[in-house]
Amino acid sequence: MTEEVVVRVEGLTKRYGGLVAVDRVSFDVRSGEILAFLGPNGAGKTTTIEMLQCLRTITSGSATVLGFDVTKRRDQKEIRKRIGVLPQDFNALDKLTVRENIALFASLYDNARDPNELITLLDLKDKANVRFDDLSGGLRQRVGIAAALVNDPELVFLDEPTTGLDPKSRRDVWEVIRQLKDRGSTVFLTTHYMEEAERLADRIAVIHKGRIVALGSPA
Repeated sequence: MTEEVVVRVEGLTKRYGGLVAVDRVSFDVRSGEILAFLGPNGAGKTTTIEMLQCLRTITSGSATVLGFDVTKRRDQKEIRKRIGVLPQDFNALDKLTVRENIALFASLYDNARDPNELITLLDLKDKANVRFDDLSGGLRQRVGIAAALVNDPELVFLDEPTTGLDPKSRRDVWEVIRQLKDRGSTVFLTTHYMEEAERLADRIAVIHKGRIVALGSPA
């Protein structure tokens, strides 16, 4: 039985004038897997996933997410409803508590998950009434992942979720990502840490100067 493909990208390109940020990349993401997009800063990782999130228009090529075309306005609305996103440099309202922030994100969706369920899932019970600006970096990222899960997404994008974290916080976030996979989530992870990709991913796409130069299992 073939695995379901939830993201299919063929010849995807993004140009800014004379700069080619993403250069004819092709890959897929399979249901239930963690795909890591591995590359240095400026390689084109964030630009690629922002095109898949319908945040940037594509210059050429094609991409579908959950069967919807990223270039069609009607499909873009469906994609946004069905995905979860943890952007780089995630932030929330500093003076609100963890519970208040997650409830605020949940209020943006018609059929959101119970904030208390997410607090339990992300092991934030002890911090539920702590203000966001009093949290460590690792705990802030957990709140960000909770925010990415409020709409019970079919596909979760995590854009460099452990950048700038200390080793313990990084391992804590890794454990949360593993738990997402164990629950059946499909995760598209971008990172510039080789160890992170090796530890977490089922498959890795190595991107350099806008081009995919390797794609396969960590081994």
